[in-house]
Amino acid sequence: MAAQADLFTPAIQPPLAPGGRTEPRFWVRRLAIFSDPQTIIRDVSLKPGLNIIWTPDMLSSGRRALAHGSGKTTFCRLLRACLGELGYATDAQRSRLMTRFPNGLFAAEILIDSACWIAIRPLGLLGGEFVVQANSIEDAIARGHRDGDQTSIDPVIVTGFFSAIAGTTPPEVNRDQVWDVLRAWLTRDQECRLADILTWRSSQTQTRSRAQVLGETAKLTMVRLALRALDAEERAAAARERELVAAVEEERRRHAYQQQRYAEGLQAVRRALSVGDEVGFDDTIDRKGLISLAEAALANAMRADLTKPPDVGSIFARLKALNEERAALVAKQQQLENEAHFKRGEAERFRSEANVGEIDISQGRIRVCPVCRVRVDEALAKGCSISLEACDLSALTAAIADKQKKAADLEAERAAAEQEAKSVAALIQQLGPQQQALEAEAKAADAAGRAAQAVAKEVQDRIYRARRTLDDVRSLRESEAATKPTASATAALEAVRAQLEAGRSRARAAIRTLEEKYQGIMATWLPEGVTGAVKLDGNGLKVDAEFSGRGEVSTAALESLKIVAFDLAALHMAVEEKADLPAFLIHDSPREADLDGQLYAGLFKLVHQWEEKASVPCFQYIVTTTTAPPPELQSDRYVRLQMSSTPAEQRLFAMDI
Repeated sequence: MAAQADLFTPAIQPPLAPGGRTEPRFWVRRLAIFSDPQTIIRDVSLKPGLNIIWTPDMLSSGRRALAHGSGKTTFCRLLRACLGELGYATDAQRSRLMTRFPNGLFAAEILIDSACWIAIRPLGLLGGEFVVQANSIEDAIARGHRDGDQTSIDPVIVTGFFSAIAGTTPPEVNRDQVWDVLRAWLTRDQECRLADILTWRSSQTQTRSRAQVLGETAKLTMVRLALRALDAEERAAAARERELVAAVEEERRRHAYQQQRYAEGLQAVRRALSVGDEVGFDDTIDRKGLISLAEAALANAMRADLTKPPDVGSIFARLKALNEERAALVAKQQQLENEAHFKRGEAERFRSEANVGEIDISQGRIRVCPVCRVRVDEALAKGCSISLEACDLSALTAAIADKQKKAADLEAERAAAEQEAKSVAALIQQLGPQQQALEAEAKAADAAGRAAQAVAKEVQDRIYRARRTLDDVRSLRESEAATKPTASATAALEAVRAQLEAGRSRARAAIRTLEEKYQGIMATWLPEGVTGAVKLDGNGLKVDAEFSGRGEVSTAALESLKIVAFDLAALHMAVEEKADLPAFLIHDSPREADLDGQLYAGLFKLVHQWEEKASVPCFQYIVTTTTAPPPELQSDRYVRLQMSSTPAEQRLFAMDI
């Protein structure tokens, strides 16, 4: 029966603002473009109610001028920039505008609760934008930028319209970004093609709006807050849900990690004990369990016999003593050889002195008379003269004999020393085999000692591994229960989600108001038999349209039509102050290619009806179009700007850019 009742949904009535309103709380009175502060090149006056920006297509104009490229979207973007959006053009477009208008600017007169605010933005060089209260754009330009001026109108709009929701936004949106996000909804990018109720900004437009990177959940929250369809209890439940979802996810990761560690540890102890997966922790009738096997492995490792290493120290002590003995013999041998060498020299000297006709080498080895010791060559030259000193032949003979005896004695001593040195050398040689044997014994003992140490280390390692395996088995046995899933935060999450569903149920009252507006718009705008619905559930916010007897129908044109109807429903609520939104809306070329012309004309007629039936329209709707509006709406009262792509003077900037 509910579906049947929908067939008779009453047409929407024009929105009624609270008593005493003489104009919209928020509207744009004028947009102007200047090539320099003294030269205006485009001045567009706007009004409350319906404002059409029209570039006639060939069918409407009867000319071969394209309906595209005249500046409709740029007009919307300049207006959005005056309303606080950072980027008014793409980087390439801005570069061209800076080249053509290095001293250019654009400005808007924005009325907020009857106060006129002027927003001025440069077309050329960056910087210099400011917002100030003044009577007109010209007054603001004459006043100029001063220290302390605001650079954006956002704080004024946030204070005037969003104070109730500024402190309740999702974490991704701070107070200063509230208007930035909702402005994106009320002034959708033409590039988004009205694809979805939450698709507002395209990355192609380079607007630098927060809405461009915001997630769907955060945008839905902002829409619900603006429509008063999200209360404090549900917001608290949503925040708690985010916490619990994070906790559940952390619990899941922790549990998965524990399970992985448990499985890897169990597999490791089974490999260490050389058993298969069928062996559990405890003993069974037919087999030993892991704990018993680990205990047995440890006991077996501790029973291992260790080889006693050889006494390498005693071997090295004997080798040291042998080396010391050999060193002493070598020293003695060296001493004897030195002594023999010395005595040989002394013996030769005495024999030399004893030779007839020679005296001590200190005399120069000169031939002399053996009797008087006079030089023979001198005696031959001068004749022999008898020395005054008497010649003592006996003494001379005795001296010679004494020297010859000493030489003989020294020679004998030399021979004895050499003989003894040979005996010592023989003893040294005899020590060589003993030394080699001891060195070989020491080397073998050292190798045996290292081998014994290696065996001992292997035994110690085996004991350590067996003890570690036993500890691991016991630890795994104790942690077995921890690997089983626990309810933890899951139950709490389910309870919080129940609270969220209850909150959505409470929100359905506000959503129902929106749905009634939406259904009324569809009933007024579309042919009979078309019904609409707005659904809010755990999957988000969805708008539907159905044809009687055919069910839901989806085409690109119908999808865009549903989005336009949704936006108009929100505008209707804003006029009646049933939503925390300014009653302001821009649609940039909302007609899709296959949307029926009569249906499209119905959009203009619907908004016109709202304006005509109100003594003062308390909203502002700006729409750009290439399709001609209905004939009765083609006057200057509604068409606030008409442009063409050719000639260049009829474009937005009155020239090629």
